[in-house]
Order: sequence, then structure tokens, then C-alpha cells
Amino acid sequence: MSKVDVSIVIPTWNGLDLLKRFLPSVIAAANHTIEQAGNRVEIVVVDDGGTDATIDWLTEHGFAPATSPTSDTQTPRNVELRMLRNAKNVGFGETCNNGVKAAQHPLIYLLNNDAEVNADVLLPLIGHFADAEVFAVHSRVYQLETGEDCGNGQLGYFSRGLIRVHLGYRAEKDEGQEPFYSIYATGGSALFDREKFLELGGFDALFSPFYWEDVELGYKAWKRGYTIHFEPRSIVRHRISATTKKLSQRRVKLVQQRNRLIYHWIHLHDRWLLLSHLLWVIPLALLSPLLFKPVQTVAFIEAVKRLPEIRRLRLQEKAKAKRSDRDIFAFFKKMKQRSDISISR
Repeated sequence: MSKVDVSIVIPTWNGLDLLKRFLPSVIAAANHTIEQAGNRVEIVVVDDGGTDATIDWLTEHGFAPATSPTSDTQTPRNVELRMLRNAKNVGFGETCNNGVKAAQHPLIYLLNNDAEVNADVLLPLIGHFADAEVFAVHSRVYQLETGEDCGNGQLGYFSRGLIRVHLGYRAEKDEGQEPFYSIYATGGSALFDREKFLELGGFDALFSPFYWEDVELGYKAWKRGYTIHFEPRSIVRHRISATTKKLSQRRVKLVQQRNRLIYHWIHLHDRWLLLSHLLWVIPLALLSPLLFKPVQTVAFIEAVKRLPEIRRLRLQEKAKAKRSDRDIFAFFKKMKQRSDISISR
């Protein structure tokens, strides 16, 4: 089977209104890809134990259970529509993992349920996988309501005790140009090599229910010797955080801070950089209540509670790493100096 074959995996939780609004553009893009590339494309919507009528609505619109694989004997003329439902709510990462496992095709486009895509969103991404080292390629993202360019390539570097992953850059792609590299591929609009995704374990459940799981997986991929690209010709318009806005924002911030710490404790293997990290975060955790920002302290405590599992993963990743932290930061320092990108911050 050609690697042009793509499964579009869309996680959703009580997001029926979002699916009604945004799914038509995804179906149109899938059919456009079939027409232009001549290969198979499927959409797998994964309901994360929601309480709305998502499954009934999908059934009415032609989605079949993902437990019933379609035949490989012919290339469908239209997109294949499939659905999956978690028995209980497990969070974004595990829901994506379930969709990837159920997917039938070699390339997986992970897409948020609140994203509208251009008809040719997939076509510029697919060619990158001719390079066997490519783990993922992510799209260019614009904020739906404002049109702001908010999802570009991301550079990685170390500063003030933390791995910084949100230094964005803008770029325009010309034929024959060297790929644009990115420190991670967002879990909301990126094409992944399914085999490599499963090899690395997908999004780790330690980061449930959401946030930093895609950053962690991307950094793991870089350390294991793979690369991640940014493709500015693939366009997505995103209604930012439409799902997490339904939740307690204090809880969301707590989970973000906790998972950022877990990410560092698993992957920051350079002893001097790790020491710098601890010299920054431990005083911050101790002083935060005095600054009326207790969420930092609570997040630190929540991360510490997970130290046994963090230690297990840390030892595993140290043993399997092919690149060091400094190798990766040096790579992106050189990337930052390219004349064909502009830092967007």
C-alpha cells in the first residue's frame, strides 16, 4: 500500500456542534485528495465518552463502526467514514492513540474537531514522507475568527531552566527548498507516520487528560533520530481551545504546568541543563504561594507524585536516545539563522 494513503483521525468530546460546523470541510479535503492522488483516505472520528448525540449524528451521516475494517481490494471513489467511541472519558492523548490504532492507513492526520481545512490541506504534506527519517509534518494554522497566523514552525532552545518550544517562525515554501524543521508537531493539525507513532508509544497517558503530550512526543522523536517538518502550504483555520474552554481554567493551567515539568524530567538528560532547570523551578514552586500564584506549587507537587513513572520513562529514553539535548538545541540554533525564515514570536 502506498504511503499516500491517509487516515484523518479526529478526537471529540461533547463536540457535536463543532463537528456539524467543521467536518464538511474535512470530508471535502479528503475527497479532493482522493481525486488528485488516487489513493485511499478515511476519516475516523473518536468520541471520548461524550454525553451528547455525536454517535447518533455520525451514524445518520454514513459513519460506520471502526471495528468493521473496509476492504483493501479496491480504491474507493469517496472518503471512507468510520467512528469509534471510548467506553469512558480518557482525555485527548489516549483518544488520539485509540484512533491511530484503529486507523487503516500508513499516514495519520491528527486534526482537532474545531478546525476548518483547505481542500488541498493533505497534498503538500504527503511528499515529505519520501524521507524515511520524517516522523511528522505539521500544517500552517490561522486563527479562525481573526485570521491571525498562529501556528507556524517552532524552534527549540534552552533558557532560564526550561526547554523553550514556542519560538515560532514564518516561512514560505518554494520547490526544491530545504525542508523547514520544527521542534514538535501539534496534535491538532499534523500528519504522522503511523508506524513510527506506534513505535514511540503514541501520546503518553502520563500527560492525560491534555496538553504537552504532542511536545513530549515530538522531542522524543528528535532524540530517537527522526525529524519533524513544517509545511506552510498546508492551511488550517482553528477555533482555538474550543473544547478546553468548557473546563475549569484553573484546572487547565494546573495540568499545563504539571505536564511541562513531567516533560522536562523525562527528557532533559544533560546533567548541567537539568541542574539549571531544578535551580529555577524549585525556588519558584516554594515562592509561588507568597506571590499569590499557588498553581505553580500545586503543579510541582502533582508532578512529584508521578516520579516513579517519570523515572522509568527517563531511563527508557536515555537508553534509546540517538541525539543529545545539546545536539537538538544546536540544530535549531543553526535553523534560526536561515535567511528564508522570519521569527514571529
